Amino acid sequence: MSAGGRIRISAHIGAGLLAIALAGCVIGAPTAPVQVPASHGQLNLCTGAPALPPNNLASNPNYVEFSVDVIDSTGAPTIGLAQSDFVATENDRPVPIAYFRAEQDRPPVAIGILVDKSGSMVTKLPVVSASVDALLPKLDACDEVMLYAFGMDPIVVQDFTTDHALAAERLKLIGAWGGTPFYDGVSQGIARLDASHYPDRVAIIFTDDAPGLLGSPSLDNGSTIATRNGIVNSALNSQSRFFVVGVGKPDAKQFPIGIGIGPWAIGSAPNGVGAADLKTLATDLQGEFYLIAAEPDENAPKVKVQPRDTGGVEATPSYYPLAADPGEIEQFATALASQIDRHYTIGLITSGPAATNHITIKASRGNARTTFHQIKVTSATP
Repeated sequence: MSAGGRIRISAHIGAGLLAIALAGCVIGAPTAPVQVPASHGQLNLCTGAPALPPNNLASNPNYVEFSVDVIDSTGAPTIGLAQSDFVATENDRPVPIAYFRAEQDRPPVAIGILVDKSGSMVTKLPVVSASVDALLPKLDACDEVMLYAFGMDPIVVQDFTTDHALAAERLKLIGAWGGTPFYDGVSQGIARLDASHYPDRVAIIFTDDAPGLLGSPSLDNGSTIATRNGIVNSALNSQSRFFVVGVGKPDAKQFPIGIGIGPWAIGSAPNGVGAADLKTLATDLQGEFYLIAAEPDENAPKVKVQPRDTGGVEATPSYYPLAADPGEIEQFATALASQIDRHYTIGLITSGPAATNHITIKASRGNARTTFHQIKVTSATP
């Protein structure tokens, strides 16, 4: 068949083809993912400690404590609630609240920023960087930050540091390529966060969960160690709070990239985001979901794609990076920082340790959503 008579087909492609087509893609100057930093960065830890329950509660083997967030319809935390605004149940039966505390001058927090650097994120990393740039100045100076990038070769981009500006700069070095072993990467990121210096931990996961072949979900397409149930169980047992941030163009109907395979051509540009699946994941993690909607920025330099030898598969050479409205990014950063700052601690005496799997806590505030997770109880020194 002559070149002019070749048939060209446009179709959805999944993350498996993206792993082939986008291998080697980078943002900006770097030609490979960054290495573990030689210096861990400045780490000025503070001595602030959380308030403790009375020893008669903390020493009770059936006493359990929960960190509780109440989120309104805009994603902002609901503040000013009293103990009487909450109802707790165990196996659907009411349980008296034995201890209540509204966090105000909070102790320092360990924050793990987990960034998806698979090929589908090639146009979205600038939005992630802008979002983190907006968030970090709103944190307390004592908060330690860890930056972890996951994909085909997960890496600690910046170990725990209180130098927030350094973490922001390190993020800009991340390159995007390959498939999405999402569950492996997130599991490893949670494990790294669990090694923090502060007991109050927050995990922020930036990803896109773009649709795969014929619109099928492709949140994960390469994990060999962890599973979805595994990371959910790990997260719930990690005593961390979780925020899942979806980045992309919500109305993108396909996950396109241009590929030539002999006479065939498939797809166009990787802009989509699977908001519904990511919201479900956040709910499973007993966390909160944010969507940062973004559009191609035709005024920006295109993102370069550096294809490797793929046996006849050639990637489109460049794409316009995505950009989000600065006001939306600022709103996201303000809401997330407020949630990190403001939450409640509720203690219950249950019928036994195994019953903690059947605890629910709700705030009686209209359409507000209550999220909670169990935290470690520490007794005061006699």
